[in-house]
Amino acid sequence: MPDTELLPIGTFARRSGLTASALRFYDDSGVLRPADVDATSGYRYYHVDQLERAVTVRRLRELDMPLATVDEVLTADPTRAARLIDEHVAS
Repeated sequence: MPDTELLPIGTFARRSGLTASALRFYDDSGVLRPADVDATSGYRYYHVDQLERAVTVRRLRELDMPLATVDEVLTADPTRAARLIDEHVAS
């Protein structure tokens, strides 16, 4: 783990407001993959640049947005993402 910008899952969890188990779930779901996984230990490491995405995931899930829609929002252009969020909040 030579990159000093990488954070272990516990530190990343605290900074993002997510739990380590939620981060593992989002990794398994493909919504928020760690930047690096140690081949020997399986420990997950996240880059500090991933914090914004993690916080966005947390906020959308706080709105009870389904994970599939969260993934859509994260990959959509800003106009479509805003529309998806508006539609979810309105429903």
